[in-house]
Amino acid sequence: MPRSRTLSDDAVLQRAIDVFWKSGYAGTSLRALTQATGIGASALYHRFGDKDGLFVEALRRYADDGLSTRLARLSAQPEPLVAIGAFLDELIALSLADPQQRGCLLVNTALDGATMSRAARDIVRTRLGEVERFFAQCLQRAVDRGAIARDTDVAAHATALLGVVFAIRVMARLDPDATRMHALARHALSTLPPTSTEPAHV
Repeated sequence: MPRSRTLSDDAVLQRAIDVFWKSGYAGTSLRALTQATGIGASALYHRFGDKDGLFVEALRRYADDGLSTRLARLSAQPEPLVAIGAFLDELIALSLADPQQRGCLLVNTALDGATMSRAARDIVRTRLGEVERFFAQCLQRAVDRGAIARDTDVAAHATALLGVVFAIRVMARLDPDATRMHALARHALSTLPPTSTEPAHV
């Protein structure tokens, strides 16, 4: 009879996430994965195809467990600029709460320099794109509500805010200084063009 699985795929993925998060894709060996999961190489390959297949599923699970839930919750915030500020504040809090200073698995993968498969690249691009789209939607709501100028370049500011996300995550790995990271977040919001209060000329 075939041997029953001792660990669910969910449990295997969580353990694999921890290994990839610590060492990156290129720095993670098959031996490290088998030791962490307690599953042999052939069993891992049977479930996920190969190391890259496991990595792709680990990236997807990482984003689903944290990012997707956070974006959905903050998108429901009635004040769009408050939602953006809360996202950045929560990002800083998450970074500071990690004693291993691992940063974000998605951002780390984008900056890793290792050759990524198309599937892994697509996951990283798509999930970070969700963050940029969240910023764009919040900014557009802020424009519609008159909270920022009507001629605000929403796309450009959304991209700049995504850059701030990268900066915060990298700063947290190198020098987790809460004051500096919060100053960066506040500065990013302060650059949004305010609604003009000047009277219209006739």
